[in-house]
Amino acid sequence: MESAKSFKGKPTITSIISGGRRKIHYRFDDKSEIIEEYDIKTFELLTRRYKKHSDIKQTEWVYEIGEAPKQAEEMISLSSSNPVFLRKDTKDAYQFRIRNLPYPAEVYSVEADLEKQEIVVRTSNKKYYKRFDVPELKNKGLQLEAGKVSWVYANNTLVISYPKPDDMLKQQNELIKQFEKLNLKNPKEGDLECTQQ
Repeated sequence: MESAKSFKGKPTITSIISGGRRKIHYRFDDKSEIIEEYDIKTFELLTRRYKKHSDIKQTEWVYEIGEAPKQAEEMISLSSSNPVFLRKDTKDAYQFRIRNLPYPAEVYSVEADLEKQEIVVRTSNKKYYKRFDVPELKNKGLQLEAGKVSWVYANNTLVISYPKPDDMLKQQNELIKQFEKLNLKNPKEGDLECTQQ
């Protein structure tokens, strides 16, 4: 779990195989939750979502990585041409994608705001503007470095990358080693791999 939200206490951790994914569920003392889903073969982190407990109302899942599944009413509605922001990391980088951006590549500007520790996307035609942070860096107290932000534009999608720091890569490699050991047991659909308190 790279991204630790401000949840209280040590989590209870459960890992189960479901739909070709290894789903790791973290439940905290304050009833807040984080669920991470990894591809069982490639070990790619497909989704990370969290829900903070609230006594007042039922809170919604917030997707930090990946996309929420579409609801039935969304699937039958007309497709939207609004920009869609989502995160889909690679092995070596935190990666953010903004789809449905129809403007030519030369209008985009992507830079790091070192004072606010955010990545800023803007267009010279003033049609799009977005700010966002990298939660893993923020949680570890690490600073964005201006020269490390890169981007490409193709097929109406702007892809912004920021390299993972060495200690994050080391942590990721340790997790992959654990997954490789678990895969030696030939896990099957529905297998409960572990419950840890």
